[in-house]
Amino acid sequence: MDGIVESTLARMMNVGTLSFDEWSINNRGLWDKLPGALKRDIICQAEEAEVGQVDYIRLDLFRLFTKTGDRRQLEDIYFAKRRKLSTLVLAECIEDGGRFLEKIDEAIWAILSEPAWVIHAHNSYIRDTKALDTPLLERPILDLFACETGEILALTRMVLGDRLNSTLSADIAYELRRRILIPYITDHFWWMGGAGPVNNWSPWCTQNVLLSTLSLPSLTQKERMKVVRQAAATLDTFIASYGDDGGCDEGAGYYHAAALAMMGALITLEKVVGMDFTQIWSDSKIRAMAHYIEDVHIADDLYLNFADCSPKAGRLCAREFLFGKLTGQEDLMAHAASDVATAGWEEEDNNYNLFYKLIALSLHNEIMELAAKGVKTAKPCFKSFEKTQMGIWRKTGTTFALKGGSNGESHNHNDVGSIILYRGSKPLLIDIGVETYTKATFSDERYTLKPMRSPWHNLVNFGQIEQKAGARYHADVISMDESGASLDLARAYGDDRVKRYVRSVSFTDGVIAITDDFDCPEPAVLTLMSQERPHVEGDKLVFDSFSVSFDKDVSITTEPFPVTDARLRRAWPEMLYRTLISLPSTTTWTVAIKEES
Repeated sequence: MDGIVESTLARMMNVGTLSFDEWSINNRGLWDKLPGALKRDIICQAEEAEVGQVDYIRLDLFRLFTKTGDRRQLEDIYFAKRRKLSTLVLAECIEDGGRFLEKIDEAIWAILSEPAWVIHAHNSYIRDTKALDTPLLERPILDLFACETGEILALTRMVLGDRLNSTLSADIAYELRRRILIPYITDHFWWMGGAGPVNNWSPWCTQNVLLSTLSLPSLTQKERMKVVRQAAATLDTFIASYGDDGGCDEGAGYYHAAALAMMGALITLEKVVGMDFTQIWSDSKIRAMAHYIEDVHIADDLYLNFADCSPKAGRLCAREFLFGKLTGQEDLMAHAASDVATAGWEEEDNNYNLFYKLIALSLHNEIMELAAKGVKTAKPCFKSFEKTQMGIWRKTGTTFALKGGSNGESHNHNDVGSIILYRGSKPLLIDIGVETYTKATFSDERYTLKPMRSPWHNLVNFGQIEQKAGARYHADVISMDESGASLDLARAYGDDRVKRYVRSVSFTDGVIAITDDFDCPEPAVLTLMSQERPHVEGDKLVFDSFSVSFDKDVSITTEPFPVTDARLRRAWPEMLYRTLISLPSTTTWTVAIKEES
């Protein structure tokens, strides 16, 4: 049975040439009405861009990933080029005086001159296999950033129109056909759907392929239809991978690349086929997928961060505002508007993507009008996600979450049954997140990394027995409701010696109680990860902001966890703490949160 996108497009008659006339340099109603401070900021960034000199991505730099696992050196150069071009295009649209056109030509040429647009870490033809050390130019790989490069070039060409050098405009069209269109309609990449599971790559790549190809005037109607039908099939496969509650198993940090990119693909399709997508925007699952980021919000810029996700998952921006608007969810719109007013209009992680910048600028005045109203919204006391088996409880400023699911989820950590606890914006019991991506992150060495392993999550492990990776290592939900939850976690360890491990949590009358009921001959050790260093008072752990009491005689040790990785340091201070509690038998431990003075 066709999914919602394919069934909607079943009525389409033809596919037109993609054009965002509202973003054209000729639409002075957009560019001239932007706030003066915003225009000055963009122009200042463009003026700072170097003339002529652009770093060359050497072959030995491309091969550095396969040799050492380093991604940073190449990616710094790679993304700087694209950020430069996008900024220059915006500045030229604001001034429309030709001052930045020479720099734009150089930036385009620098990108067209790259032999391949795939980044080194993604240079493979089969999913989860070793990256090749040299790109094969006769068979371009469509990874996240090759597709995104195409989007930037296509929109540059579309927005600047006849202001752009005509030869470079033709060169862009030629390379987009060669490097994006032909691979897309003649090859098959795992993210397009098929045998295996899909993840954020599917909508992210699809969105940017649509933007890269459908503006090309040389496309035949047959080619356009083929692109659109493949995109629809991929999007439906992605949507089907979610539960009806919209829960994202990749975590809050990947919402921006997953559900939001799906929205970008859908608005592109809606425009190019000339149809009304109200049926899609009003669908309950699409609305739930849009709202997920609001569901997992803690406070300020903090989010519940299971999987490869930082607690600072990025402030909301114009795309979230637009998704809330399209799906009729005012709390999401208000949150995004507040974040834009607080932190600015650009996305933190995708600040090179021209599509996202254009959305942000076109909605800026509307967003700021809503922000000025100061709309206040409230979150429900309880929210659960059936497929990912996550429960979230909120009471009197406290946010508490328990994750079930499996250890075979996208961007998985072996963390089935782990908990996160915040008082307001203060982290109490934490998930430390993920370190800077290297070759080891997505390899058979992944679960040698501490942040991926269950002994570095808020869980019980048994001697040398810790949770294993894979979908068969999962939780079974016994119950989950407004008052608490109970999960059977024994299967997550994949070891017959763990005969029983049931974790039950309750959050009633302002008291959080957790019972770890287990049967295993190996010593049981509970890990608690925290930002604050505790001290021990008998069978009680005392932190500055809270305490943990045990109903058994326990042995407690605390060790420092130095935070040296740059990605972790964006969220955490230079030292975290790992407390190990030896449990003699089934134990109930109670968390008491101190009242703020």
